[in-house]
Amino acid sequence: MNIEEFKRKISEIEFAISSTGKKYTIIEVNKDFIEFVRNEKKTSERISTAELFDFYKSEENYKTTTAKDYISGRVQSPSVAILNELTRNHTKTIEKDKNDKKEKTITNSFVEKKKEFNRQNINVLKDETKFFVALSQLIGVEYIKSKSIEKPISSLDVFLSNNFVDYEFNADVNKCYNEILNKLTSNKLFSSESLSHHIDGLIINHPILKNRIVEFDEEQHFTPARKDCLKELKAILPDTYLSKSIEICDNIEYLNNVVLKKHRIKNKLKNSPKTFKEFIDWLNKSGEKKSGYISEKNGFEYLGGRIAQRAYYDCLRDTAHLSNKNKTLKSPLRFPKKWFEEKTKQDFKYIPVETLVKLIEKQLIDDYNIKPSA
Repeated sequence: MNIEEFKRKISEIEFAISSTGKKYTIIEVNKDFIEFVRNEKKTSERISTAELFDFYKSEENYKTTTAKDYISGRVQSPSVAILNELTRNHTKTIEKDKNDKKEKTITNSFVEKKKEFNRQNINVLKDETKFFVALSQLIGVEYIKSKSIEKPISSLDVFLSNNFVDYEFNADVNKCYNEILNKLTSNKLFSSESLSHHIDGLIINHPILKNRIVEFDEEQHFTPARKDCLKELKAILPDTYLSKSIEICDNIEYLNNVVLKKHRIKNKLKNSPKTFKEFIDWLNKSGEKKSGYISEKNGFEYLGGRIAQRAYYDCLRDTAHLSNKNKTLKSPLRFPKKWFEEKTKQDFKYIPVETLVKLIEKQLIDDYNIKPSA
C-alpha cells in the first residue's frame, strides 16, 4: 500500500476506539496531517501522515509503547486506534474479495445446477430450495444469497445479533421488544451471537428490490408465540404481511394438524390460544413428551422455549432494517408456504417452478407494491 492509498483508506474510517474504550471521531485527511476529534471534545487534534504511515509500514502490531518511536506529540493512543481500525477494515476487504470470488464460482455452479433442475423432476427439491430456485428465475440468481442454493449468508452481508439491544434501535422499537419479550416470558439473557447465517435468503443490490431479507415461512413459524409478536410489531411496522400472518396463526385446524405436527406435538388444542402464555400453560398440562422442538433455549428457559425463540428470531429479521447498522437494508419480504398452497390448491412440492415464479411476482405486486422487473 502506497501513501496515497493509505490516505484514502484512512479517510474511509468513521471512528476508531482504543483498547481502553476511548473513541476518536471526525477523522479527516488534510494534506500532511490526519485530523480527529477525541471523545467528548470539541476541538480537533492532528497526527503527521508521514509518521503514521511509517508506523504502519514498520510494525505488524500497533501498541502505544511502540508508537512513541514513530509518533510525535501526545497522540500515540489515537494513532494506534486508527491503525488498528484500518487493519480491521483492510482484513474485511480482503475477506470480502475472497468471498466475492467464491460467490462467482458458486453462482456459475448454481446456474448449471438450475439447468439440471429443469431437466429432472423438480419435486425432489426441498420446499425452501424450490422457492429460491423460483425467486432466482424471477429476479436473477446473481442478486440472491441463500444457503438453500449453496450461497450462504454471513455477518459480512447483514448485521443480525440475537440480542435486540445490539441493534441500537430507537425508543419505540426497544419498547416494542420489551413488550414482545414479556409476552414470551423471556429472561432477556442473550449472548449477542450472530444470526446472519440463519436467514433464509438475502437480496443484494437488485436494481428495483435493493437489499432485503427474504423469508420463506413454512409451517413451524405460525405459532401462538409468533401471533403475540406480530400483534406488537403492528405498532412499529407497516401491515404488509402482519395481519395475514396472524390469520394463519389463528387457524385452529392448521395449528393442530400442521403446525403442532411440525413441532412433534401429538396433543390437539380445542381452541386457538388467545396468548402464548395460555399455550404454554396448555403444553405443560398436556403431558407432551419433551423434545428438541419444544425444549428450553437461552432467554426462554421453559418447555416450549424453542417455539418462543423462533418467534423472537423472526422479529429480529422483521426489524433488522430499522437499525443504523443495516443502513442500506430495506424492509423484509415474507412468503408463507401456505399462501402458495391455497392459491394452487395443491401441496407445495407439486407446484411447478414456473407457477411459483408467477405467484411470487403476484405477491410482490399485490402485497408489497413492487414490480420486480422494469
